[in-house]
Amino acid sequence: MIFENDYITLTRNENIILMHTKKSGFPIKSFEKITQELPRLKITSFPELRRVLSTEGNEGEIANYAPAIEIIVSSDKMRAEAEIYLTAEEIDKKKHELPSLVADALKTKGIQSGQTNINWNAIKTRQSIIVAEGEAPIKGEDAAITYIEVPDRRPVIREDGSADYYEMNFVTPIKKGDWLGEKVHAQEGTNGRDIFGTEILSKKGLDNKLYYDRKSVEEVEEDGKTVLRAIRGGVLEFENGVVGIGQQLIINGDVGPETGSITFDGTVIISGTIHAGYSVNATGDISVGAKEGVTHAKEVRSEKADVYIKGGVFGGGSTVIEAKGSIFIKHANECNLYAHTVQIGLYLLGSQVIADYVYVDRYKGRIIGGSIEAKYRIECAFAGNRHERETVLYAKGVDKEALHIDVQRMAQSIKNLQKQIVQLETHIEPLEKVVTALVGPQREAYDKIRDTLTTSREEVFVFDQAIQTNLHIMKTAVAPQIEITQEANAGVTIQIGSRSSTIESPTKGVFEMIDGVLNI
Repeated sequence: MIFENDYITLTRNENIILMHTKKSGFPIKSFEKITQELPRLKITSFPELRRVLSTEGNEGEIANYAPAIEIIVSSDKMRAEAEIYLTAEEIDKKKHELPSLVADALKTKGIQSGQTNINWNAIKTRQSIIVAEGEAPIKGEDAAITYIEVPDRRPVIREDGSADYYEMNFVTPIKKGDWLGEKVHAQEGTNGRDIFGTEILSKKGLDNKLYYDRKSVEEVEEDGKTVLRAIRGGVLEFENGVVGIGQQLIINGDVGPETGSITFDGTVIISGTIHAGYSVNATGDISVGAKEGVTHAKEVRSEKADVYIKGGVFGGGSTVIEAKGSIFIKHANECNLYAHTVQIGLYLLGSQVIADYVYVDRYKGRIIGGSIEAKYRIECAFAGNRHERETVLYAKGVDKEALHIDVQRMAQSIKNLQKQIVQLETHIEPLEKVVTALVGPQREAYDKIRDTLTTSREEVFVFDQAIQTNLHIMKTAVAPQIEITQEANAGVTIQIGSRSSTIESPTKGVFEMIDGVLNI
């Protein structure tokens, strides 16, 4: 017998605790005090405990007699906890024996390693303490990708904050065999062990892919790494995350009678100028190095990249400069500029510009005459002149409602095409099985359905891409602004969206729509 009071007796039979009810009425909540006195008493069935207590003379197995120290192993076998079922007095007496008692309990369970440091002086009865932990496997390092650094195409900023458009790292020349990037391969991980000493295999790091133009760049293995090297010389191209070497046409001199107009699939670098009436068209960058700039050239057009003209442009009202990306020019006189971004060092005079962004040096740059249209922002120091020359600055912004209507229209077109595709697939599916036997009109009908199906799928793709572009514009579009940092003269027209106003006296500032009103 291990416990007795006026109501019950508790008897231990090996590891089983039997209870006998001498008199009913003992509250079940009072068992908490008994378990505090007998911490090794672990109730196994509360329903059975209630049953035995309910009636005088009842007997039953209501608990187990736990060991002094019980080891509990986590389901992943990476941790073991020791439940201490000794009384406070027993813990105090056996304080110096506890480490060996726990060690023996671990050994009995077959736990071989990973015991943790424990403050045995702080142990309390019925306390659960972590006594062993495994070593988790460590995943290997992922493959590391590094590419050649692409210099920013920005003018040098002088000490006074103004921009120097005379010198720019516009083109990055590449020689055959130059390093363009590398991959340090994924590393093996470090294996772990559970608390029973069983090895746990680690995972190797994830691989990463090098993206490069296989026509101009090759992979070579060097010192345990995959290295990208140029197959041929040319100029660095880094488009949509893919590194490559673009074709390069270098003209040591001028574009004129000796060369004729230039059309080239790649980058064109001209050390001189472009003579009047001549054109340069390229898919890549175009760089014109003459300090005196370009006079009365017909056109300079980059289909996919940027245009850099070290000097200015004297257009005579007809020169066209166009770029998919940016145009960088010292100054522009009576010419037409079309690009995503136009950056001017000194002034725009009597020119027409259409771009998303137009930046004329904010400290000294001037816009005099002409029409400047930007989707988002126009920036300059001075606008117009004291002679009140007509100058139009127009930041039109994005018509999100029109874009939304366009998205809905294209989405409906996709729905209609998808219905058509389903119908065509239904018609062509049985023909696919006998296509080799089809001749004459039957074969012609099959080919026509196949062609229509291909065209319809291509149209769905085009519409989907256009929808994604419109949604991106709607999400990222910023409010249109015009900023004149020094002085806007009378005669300058400021237009934001559909609202416009002509300045009557010199002013400056940031002009925009505020609560539907143009703040001029």
